[in-house]
Amino acid sequence: MTHEDIVRSLLAYLRSVTACPNLGYDEAPTRMSGGFDATILRFSLQSAPDPFSGPLVLRLFQATVDPQRAPREGAVQNALAELGYPAPRVFVAEARIEPLGGPFLIMERMPGRIVGSELENLSIKGLGQTLNILRQLPRIRREVLRLWDEAQTRLHAIPAKAFVELVASAGIPPENLSFASSFAAQRAFVEQFGLTGLRPAVDWLTANTPRKSTAVICHGDFHSSNVLADNGRLTGVIDWVKATIADPAFDYGAVMAILATVPIRVPAGVHRMLRALMNNLARTHSRQCGTTPETEAALRYYQVFNCLVQLVTVGKSRAQGNLTQGAYNSPVGVANLVNHVHLLTGLNLTLPAS
Repeated sequence: MTHEDIVRSLLAYLRSVTACPNLGYDEAPTRMSGGFDATILRFSLQSAPDPFSGPLVLRLFQATVDPQRAPREGAVQNALAELGYPAPRVFVAEARIEPLGGPFLIMERMPGRIVGSELENLSIKGLGQTLNILRQLPRIRREVLRLWDEAQTRLHAIPAKAFVELVASAGIPPENLSFASSFAAQRAFVEQFGLTGLRPAVDWLTANTPRKSTAVICHGDFHSSNVLADNGRLTGVIDWVKATIADPAFDYGAVMAILATVPIRVPAGVHRMLRALMNNLARTHSRQCGTTPETEAALRYYQVFNCLVQLVTVGKSRAQGNLTQGAYNSPVGVANLVNHVHLLTGLNLTLPAS
């Protein structure tokens, strides 16, 4: 679908859902940043009934995703919101692809800006503005860590049992939220798509399972770009596709892997400094998880797991012909992941060429 097709079809869908045939846009759908595997649009409606009367977001997935992804994310976010956590409430979780060309969510739009968004601007600013941002890095770092730590600590403090019960009441089987289920899915994808060069990572993860720890609600992709704030106050946490009940190290290890490997586009002289800053942020943030040998082993384990997930995602996308989908679907992205796994384990992983 083109953007115009989505805009037209979305309005037709909402007119049907709300039984308001004259419903129109107050703010036309406009693309938002992010969304490597989804189209994300902001919009609002004129004279719409509740709950569609405020600022809204459409999160439209690729037609090839699991059709249960939208209902699962919707159940997760609504359960968290019900328990007092600043996750966007979901008003529509549509599993069918017919209305807009893929499963989708329609949810409330949380106020605020991405925490640490100044760092993203390093890739597009001129030299003078880049230097000005660099001078502000100590302040930016303090703000990122404070808000990020608050969001993470609050999430892990929510009673997992109450959360699971709410998600189950929305029709999502509790076992779908477990780490074992997530790992089993990755192992199955490796076989299904013939990603034989990733089997050493699957075998390593199977043989090095960490000791059991108290399971908590984990986001699974908790880098600061998924945290929103307004005037120094936490306002929202977004993108819950990888939500899992797991060891707290699952969250901290994932972000360590992400910030060590995600491709960044900045002026050449800034690249090494920015990567060092990102790694420092991740390591400092992860200290909340503890510094025992067992914790360090768990952090390494979940870093490897996160890299495997990203590599499997690239492998699946290539097999399905989606050659540009995803943050890591590039030679640099794959090399970063492969090199990080080798650094952590000594393994040499490979993916079929695109």
